[in-house]
Amino acid sequence: MTEVIIAVDELDDCLGDFFSECLQELEIIEKDANCGAKYIKSNQLNEAAISFTVPADKAFIFLAYSHGSETELLKKGTIPYISEKLNIEKFKKTFFYTCSCKTGKSLGQTLVDNECYCYIGYNEEFTVWDFNRKPFVECANFGFKLFLEGNEGGEVINMMKEKYDEAIDNYENDFFGAAHLLSNKNALTLKGDSTHSIAKMT
Repeated sequence: MTEVIIAVDELDDCLGDFFSECLQELEIIEKDANCGAKYIKSNQLNEAAISFTVPADKAFIFLAYSHGSETELLKKGTIPYISEKLNIEKFKKTFFYTCSCKTGKSLGQTLVDNECYCYIGYNEEFTVWDFNRKPFVECANFGFKLFLEGNEGGEVINMMKEKYDEAIDNYENDFFGAAHLLSNKNALTLKGDSTHSIAKMT
């Protein structure tokens, strides 16, 4: 089975509750798939832990749930643990997914330029409506589930958008919540090989 590494900033002051709920669902998804995922949580989330945990010589799946910017992933919104200048070379041969804000503007392409197979993320702000977080959690995690099931990257992002449409249609009497979901859907982007799948993780 392809190695899975999940970085989660569940103690973040702003979005920690959302990241924690994503983590709870991710644990169910990866256990059902018998992945044996490795988790890097808030107390260990830093550049050194990333370097120590990611494999140097084989393909792996990497997920990140934290704040981000155009060029980096950030613990507590301020401390880089992955960035274009810091450790981008660590992510060769990866399927890389993150719900961090704006990483699709630059970081995603830089990962691909450094031999990451496929990046899926967001090129604008990823927003959460706290009055009903469940559909945001489900949409954020859906791509990982689809990839584990054998879908190619292009299929994954298309089905993620369909999942967002379903969530928007089912969002009960809440224009603002639906607007946040639509914004996230429109910000989804893929860089790299759209035909990449877990079967090609070598």
